[in-house]
Amino acid sequence: MLGEVHPQLERTPVLLRSVAFRTRRFGSFEVFSPSIPVESAPPPTTEAAVAAFERAGIEPSDVDVAQLQDTEAGAELMHLAETGLCAHGEQEGLIRDGATEIGGALPVNPDGGCLANGEPIGASGLRQVHEVVLQLRGTAGERQVPGDPKVGFTHVYGAPGVSACTVLTR
Repeated sequence: MLGEVHPQLERTPVLLRSVAFRTRRFGSFEVFSPSIPVESAPPPTTEAAVAAFERAGIEPSDVDVAQLQDTEAGAELMHLAETGLCAHGEQEGLIRDGATEIGGALPVNPDGGCLANGEPIGASGLRQVHEVVLQLRGTAGERQVPGDPKVGFTHVYGAPGVSACTVLTR
């Protein structure tokens, strides 16, 4: 009937505050690079994260839940620092102290990330955004991050050197 709102549309709205996409510039490290440049450039992940946070007007320290590319165990560690969610060298302490677990200070990949869900080539970023929307709405079930999260962040990376980040809020 005209004027009625479908019950599913009455959910807690989640806003896509920013999206930033960057590709590797000459001088940024890449595993597939045939040589190491004399002068280095920032990784595309760092540039995408900085742009996403700036556009959203949000600081990395404001993030309540994050989804980071983790197609191998070391990727999450690397991307924690590259996205600005922690300083380089702080990753080990965050993980050791449980900060990146569901009940920690900075929950990362509460759905298990790509390592648990597989990597649907081309759809990994969408899966991450979906998980953050569930988290911000408080509807993630047994994966729900406690404490009423209000700011979510996603990061996806593809070889050779393509990175995209989003900031979502409620």
